[in-house]
Amino acid sequence: MEELRLHVSPNGSDEGDGSAERPYLTIAAAQNAVRAAITSGFEGTIEVWIGGGVYELEEPLRFGADDAAGERCRVAYRGVEGDMPVLQGGVALSGWEPWRDGIWRTAVPGGRRFDTLYADGRRVAKARWPASGYAETRSVDGKERDGIGWRDGDLPDAAKLGTGGLQVFVWPGEGEWNWFSETIPVRAIDAEAKFLEFARPSTWGIGKGSRYYVQGALALLREPGQFYLDEEAGIVYYRPERGSPLEQRVVAPLVRTIVRIEGEGADAPVSGLTFEGLALTCTDFTGDYKMMSSRPDMANSEPDEHRNGLVYIRNASDVTIASCRLALSGCNGIFLDRCAERIKLSGNLIERVGHTGIYASGHAPGEGEFADASSADRNCGHTIEDNVIVDGGELVGHGCGIMLYQCGDCNVAHNRIANMPRYGISMKGLRQGAMPPSLWGIPVTWDNHWDFLFSRGNRIRYNDISNVMTDSQDGGMIESWGCGRGNRIVGNRLHHSGIHFSFGFGIYLDDATDDTEVSHNVLDHLYSTGTGKLWMAIFAKGIGNRIVNNLIADNPDAINAIGTQEMVGEANRELVVERNIVSDSGHLYCFVNWSPERLERADRNLFWRGGVRTRVTGDLPLPAICASPAWGWEYEWEDWQEMSGRVYDQSSAFAPPEFAPDADREAGEYRLLPSSPAYALGWEEIDYAQFGPRKRDWR
Repeated sequence: MEELRLHVSPNGSDEGDGSAERPYLTIAAAQNAVRAAITSGFEGTIEVWIGGGVYELEEPLRFGADDAAGERCRVAYRGVEGDMPVLQGGVALSGWEPWRDGIWRTAVPGGRRFDTLYADGRRVAKARWPASGYAETRSVDGKERDGIGWRDGDLPDAAKLGTGGLQVFVWPGEGEWNWFSETIPVRAIDAEAKFLEFARPSTWGIGKGSRYYVQGALALLREPGQFYLDEEAGIVYYRPERGSPLEQRVVAPLVRTIVRIEGEGADAPVSGLTFEGLALTCTDFTGDYKMMSSRPDMANSEPDEHRNGLVYIRNASDVTIASCRLALSGCNGIFLDRCAERIKLSGNLIERVGHTGIYASGHAPGEGEFADASSADRNCGHTIEDNVIVDGGELVGHGCGIMLYQCGDCNVAHNRIANMPRYGISMKGLRQGAMPPSLWGIPVTWDNHWDFLFSRGNRIRYNDISNVMTDSQDGGMIESWGCGRGNRIVGNRLHHSGIHFSFGFGIYLDDATDDTEVSHNVLDHLYSTGTGKLWMAIFAKGIGNRIVNNLIADNPDAINAIGTQEMVGEANRELVVERNIVSDSGHLYCFVNWSPERLERADRNLFWRGGVRTRVTGDLPLPAICASPAWGWEYEWEDWQEMSGRVYDQSSAFAPPEFAPDADREAGEYRLLPSSPAYALGWEEIDYAQFGPRKRDWR
């Protein structure tokens, strides 16, 4: 097997030969040399070494089937160690001049437009009102999807805003749901009626109390750290947080993707590519963000126009992104679209992204021309390990760390995820009750509906997740909805995260999550703030889920440790709850509703709450003691035992867990003394050293 090394340098020339002495100037020139070698029949490995410096891109770097040849010719693009090159998806702005009131301005090259801006490694927000936080809508009967009504005293000088570039960021959902956000352009302003008319209908209705803010008008540029682009005049206005733009590197993004890896089709994939030790930064967002596709067969899936990221991969297999720094994206960090198999994402730092850190989106149920469900299952087998994913959802309120939609058989392990407005990790598909009568020409039945759900067999292991669910509700730090069977959530630490309004959970097995193992996880130091309520540390809907050997400790704001619920016609039965330690984390159980088949087994749990005997909460056919702050009522433990026939928790213990006095519980180390009663109940040790990344190599 042969080896070929090519070199790229900011001091090179595309007239060179790619040697260390005569490197190319551009990555595109090296790419052409790689293609020529593959076409000539080269067998072996080709390495393209990219020297340090900033490479400004005005269009994405595109890699197709001609850029590698699988096992015959593997190709790697690597940054020179110790001198990480920066692939920048935009241009640095210059020519700044002071305007007024601390605002600077400059002309935009070539009349380009953009929907976000960056200065010295941070995102600059669009000029907005209110400057931080949200206002709340008032009712607009009959126009719930046409726009928003603002309240008396809100949106000062609305008539002076103009509609050129004006947008509303809003959480549709009748004022109650805060699950998905949209950014919608404004068509017209009716100051007398106090109504902003949208350029298109919102996906869901907007009722009284929906959270929103308005952005994109020069009159709103009142606070430091914001900008406004006058698209018609080609001028950007910028109010720095400190200093002046003459002392900063201010970048206007020109592309939405920096590296685009896409084969000719599902049967002609790109294979054998590696990108390592590169910094990819500064891509653009969109002027109109819609939460999900409006096609009935694409419910809960990302619209095509938003399927992008710093790295975009489709029709590809055996591709590696390793030890890279991916930062400051308009949308996602990495997007794996539809046909993508065995992608390895390892040891990357992904930070300050507009939407989601890593988003894998397979075919929606019924999408595409396939003979059967198994043929459509083409987003799978990924390795997502040892990444640090922080500060997501800067432009999309439901942004999260890792999203697996219709994507299965993945190993998602040893990642650290923090600072997300919604989930840390989510697995989604479509619940059976929402499926059409047939998919891919096959009648849908209860017995076969799992065949159409591809978020299955995933292994979510040893991840460290904190400070998520910061700006949404009715979600969890690890969450699933309508996913397939056989997922395992094992050995993760979920900690120091709050529910800031409404309600939420730690691990959330939402509607139609079936046959999922939740074991050997640590949930600690979760809390509530403001009007928020941590309803349950673990909330399990679905069928056949197993909650076993989890440590739920030091969550004094938790109302309940473990909860269950049947709703929207999706069964909730045959759950197993065994060998869990619950310490200072609310009542042991909440049954939002109860059915005799709810629990298959529940026993050998250890519960302690400062000596206070647990109660059962929810909605049960029993005499209530008082109302529950979460749902329904509180009931005596003995009454529930009597009602259920005394078949549950007969071997469970109500005693202190006996943590080692020198254990660093704040850091997630919950060693037990040898005398702990948990061992007599069959407790299995958790390896606290496994949480989070095992290596960091961002060069």
